[in-house]
Amino acid sequence: MVLTYHYSKRVPSNVQMVGSLHLDGGLFGGDGPMVAAAFWTFPPTRWAETVIELARLVRGDDRVPLTFLLSRCVKELKRQGHDLLVSFADRTQGHEGFVYRASNWNYAGCRERRMDGLIVDGAFIGGRACNHKFGSQSPEKVRKMFPHKTIEPHFDEGKHCYWLALGKRGEAKAARLGLTHNANMTGLALAKGD
Repeated sequence: MVLTYHYSKRVPSNVQMVGSLHLDGGLFGGDGPMVAAAFWTFPPTRWAETVIELARLVRGDDRVPLTFLLSRCVKELKRQGHDLLVSFADRTQGHEGFVYRASNWNYAGCRERRMDGLIVDGAFIGGRACNHKFGSQSPEKVRKMFPHKTIEPHFDEGKHCYWLALGKRGEAKAARLGLTHNANMTGLALAKGD
């Protein structure tokens, strides 16, 4: 699903849980083709406390209700003992986070633009891919390695941060992390997180 339908074309690392929706089919009726998936990870960003991040939310059919998938995942994550969930809607991809708002998640604001990778000879390479491929995503360091290539930084448009506390412990944790309840979807800077 991620390789076919998600803009990143990359499965996240440190996956803790995958929730999926399937069409009817198979021997017992629930093993039909997968039509949506949610990948939950321990985030690569440094949070001062443990959170679990919805790193990929993808569907192959626009008729699939992602709010239903999120509610099922939230119930299971709470059962597993998780208390605070976060996710980011990437403005560079035109995402505003409507599925999170429809699922009653809290909006914490939008972080500032940041360098998210490099343009190497006209082709975008994401930051993690640069680190893996070149050992760095610093434009200066990569230019020194490849003086014959055109290397420029790439900046995203910022990301909207959403969060959901799964009980009082999660609410207290969100407060300590500075996650707020902003109703305004303007370019607010995040105090912590991504």
